[in-house]
Amino acid sequence: MKKIIPLFILVSIVGFNSFAQTDGNALAQKVADAYGLKKFKKAKSMTFTFNAKRDTFPTSSRSWNWNIEQNIVTMTTPKQTVTYRRDTVQSAAMKSVDGKFINDQYWLLFPFHTVMDKGCTLTQKDNVMAPIGKKSSTMLTVQYNNVDGYTPGDAYDLYIGKDYMVTEWVYRSKGVAKPSLNTRWENTVKNEGIKTATNFPSEDGKFKIFFTGVSVKD
Repeated sequence: MKKIIPLFILVSIVGFNSFAQTDGNALAQKVADAYGLKKFKKAKSMTFTFNAKRDTFPTSSRSWNWNIEQNIVTMTTPKQTVTYRRDTVQSAAMKSVDGKFINDQYWLLFPFHTVMDKGCTLTQKDNVMAPIGKKSSTMLTVQYNNVDGYTPGDAYDLYIGKDYMVTEWVYRSKGVAKPSLNTRWENTVKNEGIKTATNFPSEDGKFKIFFTGVSVKD
């Protein structure tokens, strides 16, 4: 089930009727495998810090300790530390924290969500020009339904190289054709067999998401 919030998220300038479409499930599986899906399914815990930088504003950060086995999450910011179980989220305050967690880990682990999430359709288009890198790529579009998650109906376009690694991606709020934001995928690191991009800058450099302290235990 898709749960990603459009706070620091992603833009496409590619027309959606210009290329032949095919089912994208097989491609999504290859991408997820390239990033280490089998290893991720065995992971017991994960820690990472999500950082957002926009224009001249100070960088905002929040750190996460995710006990995957027990479904327990701890968020640490300069102002607070909150620990909760994800399967018992009920209050508005906890939903707000959980929304931040979902947003942050979707940035880090989106290749896995393309095959693990329910309520989305996957479409593949070949020989599409990537909007930032201007290279011919395979585009995988992930369109979520209008029911599930914190922001139903959103769509994401992933531009994929021959090695099945994502080079850049696009966010389209509510699935509309007009792009909202796109960033590169850079600085891929490997932890316990799991690969994650850790730097997501916009083309003009005025916006950037980046991760520090990424660690996985299996």
